[in-house]
Amino acid sequence: MKFISSHMAQAAEKNKQELAARAGQALLEQLPIDQKTLRRAAKLLEPRNMKRMAIAAVGAAAVVSLAASISHDRIYQAAVGREIKKQLEPVHKKLDELQAQNEELRRQNEALQRELSDKE
Repeated sequence: MKFISSHMAQAAEKNKQELAARAGQALLEQLPIDQKTLRRAAKLLEPRNMKRMAIAAVGAAAVVSLAASISHDRIYQAAVGREIKKQLEPVHKKLDELQAQNEELRRQNEALQRELSDKE
């Protein structure tokens, strides 16, 4: 009984493979691909060309990864810059006030020194 079931399983698998091959062949016949294009595609799948394609793919992945990292860093820097600006706003306001007071005190000092020099 086991022999019959394994034989049937093998036959079913063989039928599946044949159907897949026929379907693939039918699909290739329907596609507008000429023999020249098929030869080029086959050449791309040769081992030496696969190495080149792999190197190109790794290089492209590295470039994409680097670009993503740079854009992430720029976004982070912009966010941090905005946050720092918000935090420094009160400090800038206080600095402006102190500079205005300093200018006012200088003017008063100059006026007092002119008065003293006039009295002498």
